[in-house]
Amino acid sequence: MYLESITIKNYRKFRSLDNTICFVQPSVIEMGIDEDQTKSVIAPSTTLIIGKNNSGKTTIVNALKMLCQNVQPSASDFNLSYLNELFSQYKKQFEENPATKFEDVETPNLEFTLRVKIDFSDDDLMTHLSPFISISEKGNGKPVTVCIIVKVVLAEEAAFKEEVKNIFSTISFDDRELEKKQHFEKFHSLLSKDTTLIKVDGNLYHILFVDLSDEIAEKFSLKKLINIKEIKANRHLKEGVLSDVFNKIVSFQFSNDTHSRTTLEKSILGINKQISLDVGAKSSDISQVLGQVENSNKVDLSLSGNVSYDAIMKGLIKYNFMDGDDYIPEDQFGLGYINLLNIIGEIIHFVDSYEDKSHLSRINLLFIEEPEAFMHPQMQEFFIKRIDNAVKKALEIANSYAANKKILQCQLAITTHSSHIVNSKIHSSNTFNNLNYLTSINRCTKAINLTDEVVVSNEDENKKEKLNFIKKHIKYKISELFFSDAVIFVEGITEETLINYYLEKHQKLSNHYISVFNINGAHGKLYLPLAKKLSVPSLIVTDLDIKREKCEKNEKHNESEVCSICGQQPKDGDTPYTQGKEKDYVQITDLSGRTTTNATLKELNVQLQNKSETDSDKLDDIDFFEDENIYVVFQKDPIQKQYATSFEEALILTNYNNDFINEVLKECKPNIYRDTLNYNGHNSRENLFSRSYMLQKKLSDSKSDFSNKLLFKFLSAEVGEDLPKLPNYLESGLKWLESKL
Repeated sequence: MYLESITIKNYRKFRSLDNTICFVQPSVIEMGIDEDQTKSVIAPSTTLIIGKNNSGKTTIVNALKMLCQNVQPSASDFNLSYLNELFSQYKKQFEENPATKFEDVETPNLEFTLRVKIDFSDDDLMTHLSPFISISEKGNGKPVTVCIIVKVVLAEEAAFKEEVKNIFSTISFDDRELEKKQHFEKFHSLLSKDTTLIKVDGNLYHILFVDLSDEIAEKFSLKKLINIKEIKANRHLKEGVLSDVFNKIVSFQFSNDTHSRTTLEKSILGINKQISLDVGAKSSDISQVLGQVENSNKVDLSLSGNVSYDAIMKGLIKYNFMDGDDYIPEDQFGLGYINLLNIIGEIIHFVDSYEDKSHLSRINLLFIEEPEAFMHPQMQEFFIKRIDNAVKKALEIANSYAANKKILQCQLAITTHSSHIVNSKIHSSNTFNNLNYLTSINRCTKAINLTDEVVVSNEDENKKEKLNFIKKHIKYKISELFFSDAVIFVEGITEETLINYYLEKHQKLSNHYISVFNINGAHGKLYLPLAKKLSVPSLIVTDLDIKREKCEKNEKHNESEVCSICGQQPKDGDTPYTQGKEKDYVQITDLSGRTTTNATLKELNVQLQNKSETDSDKLDDIDFFEDENIYVVFQKDPIQKQYATSFEEALILTNYNNDFINEVLKECKPNIYRDTLNYNGHNSRENLFSRSYMLQKKLSDSKSDFSNKLLFKFLSAEVGEDLPKLPNYLESGLKWLESKL
């Protein structure tokens, strides 16, 4: 059996929607002779809970601990927006009828739903779950999901409502806002442990375990069903933390090694005997002195050895750490290394103390909170691999002492805001499954469960290829997707370089963490499902990519080709070959009848504009696309009466007379720039917009050079110098982002 999910309602930052955390099914870990040592055993059993600071990651383990330990909640455990809504309902009813008993308003409560998956194997011992399993389910032999609903309710609801009425009746201020504030504070205090409300058996709340039929399981204990081991985040590493954790390991191992413990205890007896002999002689000397204090009632002193097993385990073993052949003190280790060793040490202890076959009767959960503290990126990247190696070796050593070989089956959950650990998980397990992304919307947590199907639909015939592309491409860009306030997807290096610069200079957007994600081509459509699912404002900047015939790209047609643009006709029977007009770089001034080669635009025309596949590439009525948190912009409007087909061309058209643009074009393509200025015998910068398509084609092999030179000019610019403007479509995109943040 294992924990499939937990749904958290009204607890801390969680409300009643988007509040389910899913957990991965654990794998059985056992060390056999033919065990593939290269295959990951931890990554497939690991659930990742990711999100920015204060998104609600720690809340999940706190909720499980509260339920398993049957701990009473505090007032701060209730979601504030939920309490505000309840408070408003109470206030409204009182104002309508001061004699009301609030029959139609619920009292503050918390609710949790745990879903446990059982496969009903012959070895499973489901005594702890029996109140929630029907006889029919037990008999069919098929895997079943059992729901355990935990309700946390006030023990005296009538008393609570009466106290709420007293608040509205007795506190009144001329200042309505102050009155509301004071009323709410009193309302909130009624939920605290120090409230004057009537309690039952000293408890303010009842914690009820009910099934789907709303039947209460009277003697059910969640603690017997779920065993939680938590390795907390080491934000402040205390002195001697490694000695403490390894002391715990050594103590446990000695306690389970009868021979070693017996040998040690015999040694302790010998030590005490020798100490008693050595110090015993000093007893007589001291006793003589003490005897002078009171002769009539002489006080004697007896000295003897008092070394104990517990004392040796707790404080008399020195832990030395090796660096090559050298012993080094613990306090000379770096904080990241100490943190890693501490986590590994706790895992070793977990493996050592793991009760064999316990997974047959209960769920074992190991939570590791924000392990990335103090670790450099590479250490974070290989964190899961290091856990893998440690678990395998610890299990191997544990089994070398055991008569019966221990197998391990537990669910590992890691909370993190490390992009490197996220990346490690994705690539170690080769899947996006088992990722829970937490984000905050309207000050409440939204839990988003990611799977491969979310990223690429199962119905997509190229699912495998697309998933592989995204996994490889995303490897070093995880943070841009999961930990940003907003993401801008761009197609190339020029957009990435320059947009980052303009964001830094933007009055409002510079106050947010906005990532520019270069997807290296028109692959925006591949990221649409993922971006939409994450609910992060996502601006996709793509290109119009107007389809041109060869002759319009200054390329020669094959003699067998027909072209309506230049008029070429191939020879056909008695029809002679007709050569078309001379090839050239053609500027587009009208989109009528034009089509796009951009796969993203075609996909969005089908998805959002309900166009047929046949018409999906038409540009006649093309417009920006918006779908919830996604906005797609491109060169849909003419600039200087010309339609740009790329960002570089749009930048040139918008800024044809700008000194920076002209200087960089001259540096990158000196001959082409000179010839462009002198086009048609007129030396003028206006030729830049009449030959912009030609320029962007010539820049296709120099985009990195073009963008870097421009950036250098920007950074070196004097105050007051006229910097190039972003094309209008990009300005529109940034305004949309601004409205979403």
